[in-house]
Amino acid sequence: MKIGTNLILIGILSMLVGTAFASPLLISELEIRPYIAPLPKGPTADIDVNVVYVNFSVGDTGEYLTDISYFVVLNITNNSDEWAKIKLAQFSAAQNITSGVSSDSPFFGENSTSTSGWKAEGAWVDGEWYNLTWVPHEYFWMNCSIIVNGKEMGEGVTLGEGYWMEGVQLMDKHVGGKLSNIYMNMNGTWVDVTGRIEWLDYNGNVIDTSPERMDFSTAVTGSGTFFGEMKFFSAGGNTTDDEEEIPFSIISTRAPTDFNNLWAPHQSRLIALSADRKILNVYLESSKLEQLKTEPTTFRGSVHSYLNGTIGVYDSNSVDDEIKQVHLEITEDGYLYNAILSDDQMFVMDSFGVEVFIEPRN
Repeated sequence: MKIGTNLILIGILSMLVGTAFASPLLISELEIRPYIAPLPKGPTADIDVNVVYVNFSVGDTGEYLTDISYFVVLNITNNSDEWAKIKLAQFSAAQNITSGVSSDSPFFGENSTSTSGWKAEGAWVDGEWYNLTWVPHEYFWMNCSIIVNGKEMGEGVTLGEGYWMEGVQLMDKHVGGKLSNIYMNMNGTWVDVTGRIEWLDYNGNVIDTSPERMDFSTAVTGSGTFFGEMKFFSAGGNTTDDEEEIPFSIISTRAPTDFNNLWAPHQSRLIALSADRKILNVYLESSKLEQLKTEPTTFRGSVHSYLNGTIGVYDSNSVDDEIKQVHLEITEDGYLYNAILSDDQMFVMDSFGVEVFIEPRN
């Protein structure tokens, strides 16, 4: 009996050892996407952007489209003692542009509803810890929007395969610009966890409040837009002809890959945005253009930048802008704002079609 008892105990221990080592092996065989915490915030570049020259003309008007030509120059200065990289330079011309989000903005409408997603390393829901999540497909964020807003996902959307990820997926619901609910993906199902959740912030602190994660500090509100352009400075080559034909008021273009977007400490450079393109008639109504003869228009220049050498170290991204009202000079060809050129000077474009230099006229 004693030998039999020992054999039984050995058998039980064998099973327990097998269980203890088998489970971790099964987990380790899963392809789990690692949780990557956002980089900590750090110092940013001090960038000044000034709209110094705008020359545009309005041409033929068809049934739906109007021809427009413009040449805009931004003076971008790095006031920092460090080298800075410019990611994006933007210009907009409108009847009115103001900083912040106005009360009549769709973001803050009384009945407006919006959702925004984020991640955390882990969270407690009703005291239970979660730090591993099953995501059914790449567009699972959209599923939460459907639950919140009651809208169906469009047909023909390729969902993709599911995957496991470290951390948890969360979604904020805003009503009238204020946070109202927090949802969490609990292994493939969005669950309202408002008031039931605590999570780890980026510094490892336990948070049980609901801070606003939507940053409106750099937001602007505009009305009566005429035209604008966003110039991206990153790899990817030039803008295609098709992109230049997009008839919306604001288009995006891309500087050539070889263009040097690195600003030295305290360096100023002149960046040009120009195009000959078509715009939908609604943006260039004759009544709006007529007002330019007597009323000011508003310019906005904006620059997105980061300190050189900080990628992967800390977040040094920043947005700097200038908003100003100006009275345009009416010329034979169109409309002019000039705060930099004298009569005996001219702009000379570089070989990239991006940077300009001031030289005397011959």
